Amino acid sequence: MKLILASDIHANLPALEAFFSYLKENELDGQPVFFLGDYINLGPFPEETISLLRSYPAKVFLAGNHDRYVINEHALDHNPYFGSHEGVLHSRWTRSQLSPENLAWLRALKIRFQADAGSFHLDMIHGRHGSDEETLDADSIDSSRNILYICGHTHVPRNQTVGKARILNPGSLGKPLDSDSRASFGIVHITEERADFEVVRIPYDIDRTVDALLEREVPWRTGIINSLRTGVYTDED
Repeated sequence: MKLILASDIHANLPALEAFFSYLKENELDGQPVFFLGDYINLGPFPEETISLLRSYPAKVFLAGNHDRYVINEHALDHNPYFGSHEGVLHSRWTRSQLSPENLAWLRALKIRFQADAGSFHLDMIHGRHGSDEETLDADSIDSSRNILYICGHTHVPRNQTVGKARILNPGSLGKPLDSDSRASFGIVHITEERADFEVVRIPYDIDRTVDALLEREVPWRTGIINSLRTGVYTDED
């Protein structure tokens, strides 16, 4: 069994299209795909990204913190995580681009998914239990069981063993922050007693994303462009 994990697309349509092309070219498009949230914000194609995602028969779509910021404007009030003036303008711009149908789709997203696969229990969430703005850490999980804790949010791939449990993060499809600007996703290869995690990197047309950020005059674009090109976090101003 193979599980395809993707997270943090951030309205980067060219990266998402490259991902779907990779799945098809490598005969993986029949495998279950699990999306871990943050489909919008920090990119120029929110409407197009959600429309493409909705057309794909994924196994799971979970919500992330940026999805919440857009569907609930009050989530930005006095928010130290995402409370800069430019950040608020950016999130409002994203919201203005979305159709009522795509906003409704975002509002209906779940925050957690659990299932069994072989001898493993799967526990998927965007950030950590109780917060979509914090990172899942070793102290907050049950390490006494064969649980695969699968998360996104950090934009950095992770494969950590904690007792009998594992913490897996596929990195970011649309805005990697591990000094590698290529799109990142994960494949979990599961047999009855074993789970192997593979991080896959794929190139995509970054220039197309950058050009759209400029042409559409997206708020916060300077820092976003720097991060897209370098794979390193910079203040989005």
